Amino acid sequence: MKLPETLVTERVVIRRHRRADLAAFTAFLVHPTATRYMAFTPEQRTAAGARRLLDHVIASYDSPAPIVSLSLADPASDDYVGSCGAQPLADGDGVEIYYTVLPEHQGRGLATEAARALLDFVLDSTAVERVYAFVVSENLASCRVAEKLGFVDEGRVERQATTGASARQSMVANRFVFTRRRASEANARRETS
Repeated sequence: MKLPETLVTERVVIRRHRRADLAAFTAFLVHPTATRYMAFTPEQRTAAGARRLLDHVIASYDSPAPIVSLSLADPASDDYVGSCGAQPLADGDGVEIYYTVLPEHQGRGLATEAARALLDFVLDSTAVERVYAFVVSENLASCRVAEKLGFVDEGRVERQATTGASARQSMVANRFVFTRRRASEANARRETS
């Protein structure tokens, strides 16, 4: 997937991770409840694991296959306030997006704003027909973000663990899907009203 340079919304700058993000990124990963709905491994939820994960993502940016994991930054201070990203699904059925905001910045609509910009980028820069968000059903705030963006809940699925530097734990989540066709139909309705 193509890596965006920078995406700018009203209240968030979406940019590549930087080493200056490490302290906030680590604080997020080791926070006892902030990542409870995310599939990070126990090792990644340590200071050393967070550093390795961030270094791995940053190193990938200049590779032929960059990891599309990006920081959400405050436009005034450039402070890290969260993360979002996208990756093609292994089965080739589409692209998965994710979005997360640090606990102290939640409840302000930043995740919805950032996820909308990321969704637009994916649709504009790829030919995929489907974009997915896998959300643990107990994570009501993230479910609401997906619904606000027009994703449709297709029900629960089990995601199998992966290994390597970007490993994740197995998880059961609701699979939300957004289709290019649905976006075209919504745009057509807006243009005729």
